[in-house]
Amino acid sequence: MSKPFRATGLAALCALAVGAAFAACDNPFALPPATLIPVDTTYTLYSMSGSVVWGPSAYDMVDGLLIRTDRSAIFDFALDMPDSLGDTIPLLIPPGALGLPRDGGLQISKTPFDSLTYAPDANYDQAAGQRLAVGTVVLASSRTQSCNYNIAHPFYAKLKILAVDAIARSVTLRMVLDPNCGYRSLKADSVPPSN
Repeated sequence: MSKPFRATGLAALCALAVGAAFAACDNPFALPPATLIPVDTTYTLYSMSGSVVWGPSAYDMVDGLLIRTDRSAIFDFALDMPDSLGDTIPLLIPPGALGLPRDGGLQISKTPFDSLTYAPDANYDQAAGQRLAVGTVVLASSRTQSCNYNIAHPFYAKLKILAVDAIARSVTLRMVLDPNCGYRSLKADSVPPSN
């Protein structure tokens, strides 16, 4: 008779230990604490068509790199000024619109750049480019990354178009990027609070 009791007691003890471990961790599936301050920078991107060969046409939000699309297809958005738009209207394009995997995307925001402090987590267009003009504000979501315990999240950024150069076929933009995986803070003044 004592064997079933021991097995039940052992099972209860194991369940209690597992429960205590989860309680001690608070939420084992939460994002790790943010450690980096969102970065506020200015970049110039060149059109994928009809511009200088040496100019970067895309940006990799995960690694924080300007990308030449003739050398890499790993990026989160690219710039083009296609003939179909009259050669002078810039278009910011997610990889999915170029036949690459549909992961991450873009959306135009009507909220002023400085008033955007938190990125939305939905409604990013993965399949279509966004037309740009000076003053346009764009929200960007990167391709997803494993942040913690194999839970995948993107990186988030806000962009503002500062200048369009139709002759050089380039766009100068200001970007605030949260370098903490899964965090959506768009304020470049402090480490985001933990989620």
